[in-house]
Amino acid sequence: MQNQGSIGPATVAELLQTMQQDRATGTLLLENGSQQCSLHFLFGHLFHATGEGQEGEGAVMTALGWNSGAYTFNPRAKLPPEETINSSTDDLLRQWERQDGKAAGVEDLAAAVPEPVAAAAASGWPEQAEADDVEGADIEPFMAPPPPTPYTPPARQLQSPPASAPARPTVPTASAPPRRAAAPTPPGPAVRPPAGATRAQLSVMVPMPSGPSLHAGLKASFLNFPMLLKTLGQDGFSGYVSVTSETDRQRRGDILFKDGEILQSQQRGEGNYRRGKQAIQELVAHVGRGQGLIDAVELPSELVAAVAPLIVATTVFINLPARIVDFQSLIEFIADQRVSGGILVSHGEQVAVALLGEGTPSGSYSTHAPELAEGPQVAAAACAEREARIDVVAAPPQPVPAIDLAEIG
Repeated sequence: MQNQGSIGPATVAELLQTMQQDRATGTLLLENGSQQCSLHFLFGHLFHATGEGQEGEGAVMTALGWNSGAYTFNPRAKLPPEETINSSTDDLLRQWERQDGKAAGVEDLAAAVPEPVAAAAASGWPEQAEADDVEGADIEPFMAPPPPTPYTPPARQLQSPPASAPARPTVPTASAPPRRAAAPTPPGPAVRPPAGATRAQLSVMVPMPSGPSLHAGLKASFLNFPMLLKTLGQDGFSGYVSVTSETDRQRRGDILFKDGEILQSQQRGEGNYRRGKQAIQELVAHVGRGQGLIDAVELPSELVAAVAPLIVATTVFINLPARIVDFQSLIEFIADQRVSGGILVSHGEQVAVALLGEGTPSGSYSTHAPELAEGPQVAAAACAEREARIDVVAAPPQPVPAIDLAEIG
């Protein structure tokens, strides 16, 4: 949409729809003579409004009735910390349409949309509409967008091996001494680390694969970071939010979302590597100081579910010199052991990842080549570096619980 323009009948309603559809972030200032209203958006979600002595939905309802004036949109405005609107844009527009003394210009808005959609609006905007009702419509005001097409990974989805139930202990009798309960069966096949290796978690930053960018290079100085995370959760976002220092590119972190839930997070800075809640707390504090550039990248939920466990994986083989390892033989061994997790090949700050699902490489990518490729070829190519090191990691046998943003201090 244009960053400025005139207000006519139904213009404010159309602006709200456009902001939602474009997933815009910023402040929309409306002026009607001496009256003003400020609407604040984050990824298309209207979360705060002020104007004419009102806040929240009241201010929005008043502005929706304006038939003249001008608007200005500032995508770089500093967003306020307040949240006075919990209703969706669709709900606000339905409420405005139903209230007594409908705003002038509603009839014009109804005439501007296809007849089937206008008929749906007149009947009270039901939550669900038949697909035939909007077929052929050029626009779909007030209707939620269709769900994204499910992602089909290049190989079968990664699954954690089921944990076997422990055997029931034998009850002792008077004629026989009690016997100890049978030891539980270990979950999945055991893979022994080589001599000298430990099962410590990795301290290397796991790189993120590339994907469509929702926003890139947002400055922390004008962004309400907790509100961003909350909004992404409400939208059922799958992907990751990356925070990078403007002065130190090595100081950075990632927060991974799957269907609106935070699966995992990692952060590196000042010689420390953090994961989970501690990583999110550090990132929130860093952005709260007005520091950093923020990117939000969409990924298929299955890909997030494959990458997130690597952050908390345990090492199976650690720090193997790539020049003495036959990579193809390593792949065959892992296939026999049915390891789920990944192979990480690191050389300096560059890291390549081969994702593993029950021993099968399902895809690979690297810091320099973040596009997901089929098979382990990207990781195999990284082994050509003489000083490259190989780590093989196993994902936890059970899914790690999602992180509740409300628990972050």
